Amino acid sequence: MYNINKGTSYSVISRQFGIGVSTISDIKKIKEKLEKFVSETENGPGKRKTLKQPENPNVESAVFMWFIQQRRLHVPVSGEMLCEKARSFHRQFSKNNHAFNACKGWLDNFKKRHGIRRLKISDEKLSIKPFQEEFKQLVIQKKFKAEQIYNADKSGLFW
Repeated sequence: MYNINKGTSYSVISRQFGIGVSTISDIKKIKEKLEKFVSETENGPGKRKTLKQPENPNVESAVFMWFIQQRRLHVPVSGEMLCEKARSFHRQFSKNNHAFNACKGWLDNFKKRHGIRRLKISDEKLSIKPFQEEFKQLVIQKKFKAEQIYNADKSGLFW
């Protein structure tokens, strides 16, 4: 692997990746900015080709943090919920109250900037904890033995 920090020449790297020498120089100059950007996206860099900043970085950051918190709690978040949260944060942060429209275009760009591919969380993740607690209580209450308990998933019951 080529390493620009260990003396590999720009021209060797340029030929290997089919990019200009000046591009390599530019990438080296903004190394920290690139690393920070990649670390802040949910799924890494993905197919992004630009580091375009959002129009309202404070709102964007707050919405993304809220989204991550909801995702960790397995709370389903819809596109409309994200848009409404963005409007709410904009009202909180905005001093000049200029118009902010968290529309479908904003949502699509937000998801691209943060590497969010899906908003939907699978049903299993949503419902497993309450079921586990209820099931434990039922097993204790009915005094079931281990051999009386079977696992039946979507593929059916196997004896």
